Amino acid sequence: MIKDRKVRVRDANALDFETDTSFWEIKSGLTAIRAVRDTLVRLVKGLVHRQDKSAYLVLVDPKVTQSSLEEELGDFKAAMRPEIAKRLTLVIVRNGDIEHVPADISPSDLAILNRELDLTTASQVPLPRPDKRSEVLRVVLHQWLIGQGPMTSDWVAQTVGCTYRTVASTIEKLGPVIERREDRRFQLRYFPREAWARFIAVSPSARATMNFVDRSNQPRSPESLIRRLLPLSRADIAVGGVIGAKHHYQDLNMVSAPRLDLCIHAIGKYPDLEFMEQLDPALTHSGASGARPQVALHFVRRKESLFERDEMGNAWADPVECLADLFEAGLDPQASEFLTFLTERRERLNAEY
Repeated sequence: MIKDRKVRVRDANALDFETDTSFWEIKSGLTAIRAVRDTLVRLVKGLVHRQDKSAYLVLVDPKVTQSSLEEELGDFKAAMRPEIAKRLTLVIVRNGDIEHVPADISPSDLAILNRELDLTTASQVPLPRPDKRSEVLRVVLHQWLIGQGPMTSDWVAQTVGCTYRTVASTIEKLGPVIERREDRRFQLRYFPREAWARFIAVSPSARATMNFVDRSNQPRSPESLIRRLLPLSRADIAVGGVIGAKHHYQDLNMVSAPRLDLCIHAIGKYPDLEFMEQLDPALTHSGASGARPQVALHFVRRKESLFERDEMGNAWADPVECLADLFEAGLDPQASEFLTFLTERRERLNAEY
């Protein structure tokens, strides 16, 4: 019989849980090596006080390379006493498979590991298959709006992370909107209003939008939520919507944002949404309910996010994503105003060159 007296801990500075024989920390979709260091420090503190326990850091589908993780763990262990280092184990899980199971792991700890991985996967919300054609459209439109000039299909395919055929068929459907060059590069002639209208009609599903509502009846302002978001240093999250649009166009006719729109760069099927509880524990996924959202998450599924960073290191969604956010939120007047600004700015950029 497995001895498993599990103690869940809600303190943000504490571990995920501990049993009679081990400490555990499980992280999904980790994006920064700094988070590994912080977690290892917490695990070692537990090992110092309990010489009869082991500690496991389990990383599920990390965005950091395995070589970087192993190097970080090796450097960390080299700085501690051998009797502590030997009790600290890194486990990496990708696509549901454990890449390496420690040979000396106890049967009880192995059972806990397998069960916790099942629970972690079950608690995550899977994203639908990426809509690569809409990603192609937005990348092409992004290049046109910022005045980057002609591009190749190969470049678009690499940026989106799709096949050449997907790019070619998407471009072909745009018809006369596309201006082709003799060197096989292409660009938009003008804003593709019909294609954009078709995209906006399916935008919530194409971008797998998730809405979150506040159950406390005391919702935080979008600005206060952003202040909580920035210290998390999540490179895969960018601010969009009204606040993002005002970053690109300060004169947007909107006094305050009705909600916070965030764009999440999510290449995999299971995005890391743990940050939502850190923003506000009262925020819950609204599912199919028609309640007005406090936070809307939009998932960018292409290989390159095209997020912008300011001098403070804050990430901002690109203008096309912000424009889609405005339309999706039903802010048509502001969306039209923002689109006018973007197209006029492009004309000014072209005139300068």
